Amino acid sequence: MFGSLVVCSVLVAACGGETPAPEAPKPAVSAPPPPPASATAEKHEEPPPPPKKEEPPPPPPKKKFSEIIPGATFKFSLADSPDAKKLATDDCEKKAKKDDKKKEACLKDVEAAAAGEGSRYEKDDKGNWWWVSFAQEKGKEVIVNKVMFKVRTDAEEGGKAVLTPEGKDMGKKPMAKLPAEVTIEVVDAHTIAMTDPKKGRLVFKH
Repeated sequence: MFGSLVVCSVLVAACGGETPAPEAPKPAVSAPPPPPASATAEKHEEPPPPPKKEEPPPPPPKKKFSEIIPGATFKFSLADSPDAKKLATDDCEKKAKKDDKKKEACLKDVEAAAAGEGSRYEKDDKGNWWWVSFAQEKGKEVIVNKVMFKVRTDAEEGGKAVLTPEGKDMGKKPMAKLPAEVTIEVVDAHTIAMTDPKKGRLVFKH
């Protein structure tokens, strides 16, 4: 009897009841998984820059009058000379007196005559420059005007040239009075233009 009490007093914990078992550790709360790399890239990817517009190259510089006239023959272009074309049309209408066939025939004659007109710039053995205008009569060339001139080098810029006539008109239909100056517009390497007091802007091509 006493032995059981001693044992019980020594093992009071065992005799008094069971010791509660330690609590199991709670599982750690895990963070949500990161989004896939592709989704992140799509979300933060910047749009590509717009393509750069290609600027057109600058136009080539216009050639000077003295660069295009040697050896060139410029034919009159009635189609590109609206003032002269209107004068011819008005004249044909006046002559035709509301007769369309006569008007059409008149305009064809004007166009044929215009196709045979032109000008060229020639240099003689002495180094003088001559402006020569010509036309066609009965299938042969006729020199209408032939005038010696000089080019004002100080004014040969910006696609224009200023000519100063000298002496007399040596053509078969000479001008009674030569102008003090004639301005030639260099449209491009194959086209020039000048302004006539009566016929307006006249265009010549070669």
